[in-house]
Amino acid sequence: MSARPWLIASLGLNLFLAAAFYVAMEPLGEPPPPPAPAYNGPNIRTNVVVRQENFTWEQIESPNFVTFIKNLRAIGCPEPIIRDIITSEVDRVFAKRRLEEVVYPNYQWWRSKPDPAIVQAASTKLAALESERRQFLTSLLGTGWDAQNNELIAANGGVTLTGPILGELSPETKQTVYGIAARAQQKIDLYQETQRLQNKPVDPMEMVRLREEPLALLSAVLTQPQYAEYALRYSPSAEQLRAQMSSVELSADQFRELFNAISSINGQPVFYYNGADPQLLAAQKQLQSQSDAIIKETMGDQFYAAYQLNQDPLYRASQATAEQLGMAQTLVMPIYEINRATQSELDRIRKDTTLSSDEKVEAIAQTQVEQQQSIEQILGPEVFQRWLEMRTH
Repeated sequence: MSARPWLIASLGLNLFLAAAFYVAMEPLGEPPPPPAPAYNGPNIRTNVVVRQENFTWEQIESPNFVTFIKNLRAIGCPEPIIRDIITSEVDRVFAKRRLEEVVYPNYQWWRSKPDPAIVQAASTKLAALESERRQFLTSLLGTGWDAQNNELIAANGGVTLTGPILGELSPETKQTVYGIAARAQQKIDLYQETQRLQNKPVDPMEMVRLREEPLALLSAVLTQPQYAEYALRYSPSAEQLRAQMSSVELSADQFRELFNAISSINGQPVFYYNGADPQLLAAQKQLQSQSDAIIKETMGDQFYAAYQLNQDPLYRASQATAEQLGMAQTLVMPIYEINRATQSELDRIRKDTTLSSDEKVEAIAQTQVEQQQSIEQILGPEVFQRWLEMRTH
């Protein structure tokens, strides 16, 4: 027999009992409330706007970027998030266009050297697409859309506006400086990409020119103390000076004094020349001599002697050996003297036209044995054995 009729009867009985209980609990003798008075005035229609919360991404996203931005703003999306979404989508579109529209030199994979015409066309097309991308984003998001992006690009190039002077720049000045630094970095990136497409090395002189370009623009934006601080941190001259002084300790004041004296010399592109042109090599040698003279005059004879010593690759190698073996620094100079004497003797043997090839081989081997015997006397048997093992690896 089906249980449905019994369930219906049970439910009805429970409802009846609940109603009876409710009536029994009502206070007795209380009149019912009077009916509400009839309203004879004009009808008022209330407009109630119900916001749909359960939207989907398909309802917001649109192939039309203007509509896409409008939809994002309609749901209250913050402007920085809108900017990130739109720039990401636009970058994706232009990345696809670069793959489809740029004919890269490696298209002719069978050639040892790329076709210059194809390289030039590819470089021109890449620059045009980048310009179009930026203009398109400006039309969508307005000017200043790339302020944060400029900061990231500049940071990738090593420029971060921090510290007691640059860190206190106004937000507007910071945006201007980051914009200049970012555009300079983009030119550097484009140059490096073009050299890669041409299968050519990056020219250090051209890199210095590209890195010097924004300094002229920044001199019109920053005050003299601000510009001086920027140059101390980010100019090619400052970077070169740090490389020159990598093996000696300078205080901030010493570095500033030396930089002010030498920046007009090692900021010139020819200072970085690494080719074989006789005229450029002569100009570079002259600049390097001027640089050394300024260092000596500015820092004094004792500092200059230590600086010169640290420029010698043999001395730096001796320092590295001492560090790797855990030796006292007092042993660096004796090892350096042995290595220098050995190198001089090896050079003499190789240039000696009176010796046969076999005689040169024997003389070189004997010189190296003498070098090892001298070093063993300084280091002792145990450390000397570690020195030999280090040389064989």
